[in-house]
Amino acid sequence: MRWLSKVKRVVGQDKSSAGALDQPAVGLPDRVLQTDAPPIKSPPMQIDGRCMSADEFVQYIEGLEMPDPLPTRFFLHHTWIPTRESWKGHSTLLAMKRHYEKQLWRDSQGRLREGWTVGPHVFVAKDGIWLFSDIRYDGVGVYGHNYLSRHLEMVGNYNDELPTGETLKNTIVALGVLHEKLGLDIRNLYFHRDFSSKSCPGWAMQKSWIIPQVERWIQEYRASRQPQVPPVDELASLRAALERLVADLLVDPDLESTLTSAAEQRGLVGALTQQIPVEIDEQGHMVQFFVEALLAPSHQQDEVLSLGEFEHARHSDDGDEPAAPEAGEPSDDDDQDPKGDGRSQTKRSLGSLRLKAPPTDPHEFTGRIR
Repeated sequence: MRWLSKVKRVVGQDKSSAGALDQPAVGLPDRVLQTDAPPIKSPPMQIDGRCMSADEFVQYIEGLEMPDPLPTRFFLHHTWIPTRESWKGHSTLLAMKRHYEKQLWRDSQGRLREGWTVGPHVFVAKDGIWLFSDIRYDGVGVYGHNYLSRHLEMVGNYNDELPTGETLKNTIVALGVLHEKLGLDIRNLYFHRDFSSKSCPGWAMQKSWIIPQVERWIQEYRASRQPQVPPVDELASLRAALERLVADLLVDPDLESTLTSAAEQRGLVGALTQQIPVEIDEQGHMVQFFVEALLAPSHQQDEVLSLGEFEHARHSDDGDEPAAPEAGEPSDDDDQDPKGDGRSQTKRSLGSLRLKAPPTDPHEFTGRIR
């Protein structure tokens, strides 16, 4: 049988070991029976083939939709061959694909087949994280334990040494983000050798060494995804504290009114009254009384600033540019007093106006002065 000779080459048997073919088939078809029909050739394996940096892989996994049922186990492997030195990136990945396409296996009905249809999910190397089989679905990596499992291959032989450098970094990132995405506990990480006589992922690799490193990465990853609390605005806290001090004197103002908006722009603390209609020189006006807070250092009581001036000075000390005056708001030039009497031209003109009691108004005043 010509196919039988091919099978011998695949499973590594020569004529001297042909008697092994009469042994009953156990597990993977390392023992092929004379009664077996020629193996059924599987279609070519479909792989992804992309290489990603650690950051790109994290973003890729974060955006991946994972269908149910989710896996319950994650296996860590090493390739053994190829080694780190013989790894050539994409060309080696294609060689691994061809290798898997020659593997013999038995389906659920016991029929002999040639060629895996899927393989490991990820190959991690010093040049990046390589996507192989679709991470959303089961792959192949441990005989008899591939259902609801995922498999990561570290490129290299780690029987006598531990992974280092970019290979180790990429392994930690890939294990961390995949366990988070799949809802698996990294403390339950499986090694291939847990279910096999193989050394995989290498005798040098110990769970007590790799798991704590992945745990630290997961903790940092979770912390980075927490909503960032904005820094405390000390000036806003000061203003809020002052308003609490005089809360029993303040009324609830009309927040939509022009005067309330102007008071906020001028740094006033809060409203003492509602708006009151008054007539000034035969012209109707609305007036509203607001709290003005003055501050002075306890050791320099002559350096008095209004709350607005105090905040402006603090912002200037922090390097902030002073805000441009609002339309209709007096600028610094408006408040200059060339005569030195402490009053601007605007203030003097307002002081000379005659204030009269409010006339009869169709809008009844409903506020109160306390």
